[in-house]
Amino acid sequence: MNPQEKILHCYNLVAEDYAVERWDELSQKHIDRLLLKEFAASNKEKGLCADFGCGPGQTTKFLYDNGLKDIIGIDLSPAMVNVARKLSPQIKFETGDLLNIAYPSAYLGSALAFYSIVHFTIDQVSTCFGEINRVLKIGGDFLFSFHVGDEIVHFDKARDKVVDIDLYFFKTDDIVKLLYETGFKVIDAIERRPNENMEYPTRRAYIWAEK
Repeated sequence: MNPQEKILHCYNLVAEDYAVERWDELSQKHIDRLLLKEFAASNKEKGLCADFGCGPGQTTKFLYDNGLKDIIGIDLSPAMVNVARKLSPQIKFETGDLLNIAYPSAYLGSALAFYSIVHFTIDQVSTCFGEINRVLKIGGDFLFSFHVGDEIVHFDKARDKVVDIDLYFFKTDDIVKLLYETGFKVIDAIERRPNENMEYPTRRAYIWAEK
């Protein structure tokens, strides 16, 4: 289990390097772009969208540039939020905790969480889904992604900096089951192979759910 202090330390430490490495990643991720464009088109008139675990804001900006202007990027790491604000000053960013979302119930029109559950245990994922369901309006869309599998990978280095953090993989069927248990219905669930030239070598899952 990753205490929040470990996650904060890791991402505060690597924020600048992470932004340089990830800022243009979507240009080589065709499935991601297709899904995000459809998500933006479907949700641009539905109220505020929260991009949870936004990091330096590359996905937030992609949605914004594709018409989803009513959007906010949220990340646990203040350093990531500071980088995101510098890179996209036209977009709102703030710190926040996916396990204890600060918004009132039925506040959001939609929510995104690309690779934002990867440091959670399965029990924490359940808590996260419950919180996202709580803050979404009825009919609100939730699109997210994660690494597929059943292992836990430990990292003690990130961008040549010393860290102590675990990366959790999940089976898609287990995540789908959790979504139903936390009040969602699943619209689409797909998996893809990694881009071997640029990605950590894992299968990736994308799930589009609705409250």
